[in-house]
Amino acid sequence: VDLRLLDYVAPSDENLVCPICRCPFVDPVVLTECDHCFCRDCIRQTWTTSSAYNPLGARGGDCPTCRTPAKLAPRSATSKILTNILDDLLVKCPNSDEGCTSQLKRGQVQDHINIYCGYALVECAARECELPVRRKDSTLACLHIPVSCLACREEMQRVHLEVHWKRKCPDRRVACSLCNANLYYRELSEHNTKLCPAVSIPCPGAALGCDSRNMKAQTDIHAKKCTFAKMAPMFEMVKSRMDEQEAAQLQMNRKLEVLENGFSAMHGLFGPVPEVPGPRPSDLPEPFSLDFELASPFPPPAINGGPYVSPLHHMLSMHESLRDEMSRVSSALQELDGRHSMQILNENLRTREEMQYIGAQVAGLSRQVGWLTSTQLQRQSR
Repeated sequence: VDLRLLDYVAPSDENLVCPICRCPFVDPVVLTECDHCFCRDCIRQTWTTSSAYNPLGARGGDCPTCRTPAKLAPRSATSKILTNILDDLLVKCPNSDEGCTSQLKRGQVQDHINIYCGYALVECAARECELPVRRKDSTLACLHIPVSCLACREEMQRVHLEVHWKRKCPDRRVACSLCNANLYYRELSEHNTKLCPAVSIPCPGAALGCDSRNMKAQTDIHAKKCTFAKMAPMFEMVKSRMDEQEAAQLQMNRKLEVLENGFSAMHGLFGPVPEVPGPRPSDLPEPFSLDFELASPFPPPAINGGPYVSPLHHMLSMHESLRDEMSRVSSALQELDGRHSMQILNENLRTREEMQYIGAQVAGLSRQVGWLTSTQLQRQSR
């Protein structure tokens, strides 16, 4: 038994704790140079790990507490009184997690495990069975036969049935610690939080400001009188509607932002063309004065020479062309996704075949190694 892993009934005195492992002393040793006490294994391990700066290794070194040079004799001085005090410390049985409730002195733990503890593992009484069993069950028939739990029908060995029934079975019947109601273990959590009449439940109008907490039987009576509880359903309904409206408004804001960005981009593309400044009348030569009139036989040119009636029609046509382009890109992406999926499938098939081939090679190597090992063992036995 590892004495450092024991659970002590009461907190240990600080004077009985090793400065290195922070556990009560195990095989204590007192350094004669400075009178500091440590566990024998702890001080040896400390000096061994610092062997690069300590030529003596595990036999000596500096005291971890006061840095005084010290040596460890083959059997250094150990106080018998200190050993007796440590052996009288009360500890729990190492098998306390399995169900053992014994509390005994630390010096008696090893004898308790070897002789008395009913939860220690011993050999099964059945001749043909080699599996361990608890000492308290060793007088019974072999417990390593398969059985099934009567409650949840889970299959297990008979030796594990008791632990399953006490800790794991969800269909076992347990009693509520508050109201003593008999219910299934799987329902215990919901019962303790919502259904237990002995648990105080907040008022349904707690969200509106009611601080009252009552038992479940009195909560309904309080809810009929409380104004906040009566307003709670309407408040929840209004809150849910407001949440839906906020979500819809957020979605509409996003759509409006996208449309505004699109129209801004189109307006930038098809905005009014800036006029090119022409020559000033004062810069014209004298023969071409404003008084000179020349009748032209040709009709005046058209103001709008484009194929569209107005800029709005032009913008709508561009919008339709962009929509067609987006449809074409979407179909191209779908086709590319299909090709990519087919390529991944082919690569997976090829990788699977390679893994099967490698597995066959590893199995062959394993058989050869086993044959060589058996041959070597036969030669050594001769």
